[in-house]
Amino acid sequence: MIEKPSDDIPGNGTAKARARSRVRVPRRRSSAWAWLRLLRPLALLAGTTTAVGVAWTLDGSPPWHEVVRVALVMASTLVAASIFNDAANVEFDHKAHVWRPIPSGLVRVDQARRIAALAAVGALVVAASLDWIALLLVFATLLLTYLFSAHMRSTYFAWIAWSFSFALVPLWIAESVDAFDEVLWWSFPVGIVAGFAAYLVIKLPDYERDNADGARNILHWLTIDYAVPVTWGAVASLIVIAVASANVENLRAEWIIPSATTAMVLELLLMGVLFFGVTERRLVWQRWTLSFAIVAMLVGWLGSIAP
Repeated sequence: MIEKPSDDIPGNGTAKARARSRVRVPRRRSSAWAWLRLLRPLALLAGTTTAVGVAWTLDGSPPWHEVVRVALVMASTLVAASIFNDAANVEFDHKAHVWRPIPSGLVRVDQARRIAALAAVGALVVAASLDWIALLLVFATLLLTYLFSAHMRSTYFAWIAWSFSFALVPLWIAESVDAFDEVLWWSFPVGIVAGFAAYLVIKLPDYERDNADGARNILHWLTIDYAVPVTWGAVASLIVIAVASANVENLRAEWIIPSATTAMVLELLLMGVLFFGVTERRLVWQRWTLSFAIVAMLVGWLGSIAP
């Protein structure tokens, strides 16, 4: 009988250790890749780019250093919100989103919380260099994102914190580039409608997963049969309110018409796609497409009423 080599043989254990060390770790299981996923790079890029676009829309030629600081505040706020959201809901994610970086064990909760806190402090420090009112508005935005992640995410009222934080963004950007005007107070109600529409659009693909462990939001109260048409209605309401308020204040056709047309075409396109069946993949398509439509509508509206 041929005996199996024993680990006790000199050099045999070392050889096995070397063989194990040569095993490649898949990129998706690496720590660096996990941190990149935790930052949600696409959302981070889209949000930061939108903030810069809003700054240029409100003030045709803002100083470059103000634009850079607006971008840093927005990026830091998004980083803090994204990381803390995952850190605060790790127990829920263990059941519903186990592949995410924290529940999968690739990132520790304490590390995530420290980085989120540092990002939040960084956002406040940079905001303080812009304007004290902007600082207060950014602080309020961070507070709302904390309330959403830590206390409201799994309730029927989570959309309130989400919508109000969304509505504050144009206000602190306007203050940062010294372009605030009384007309921009319109952006708060319009921003709330836009935030509500964005909440529904972004959360719909997670309808089944968010139902795990009693984590129910307003979509589950509506049920999927009504949640989809209500989402379409929210986006349509944003288009109507934005166009109507732009007409009341100061219609600039070169801004409002392209943005409203883009939003309507994209919504009709997705309505046609989902008419043939609601699936998670199609809801993900809708998430990205209508998120772009909402942002385009908001930027176009701001451009139409900016002083």
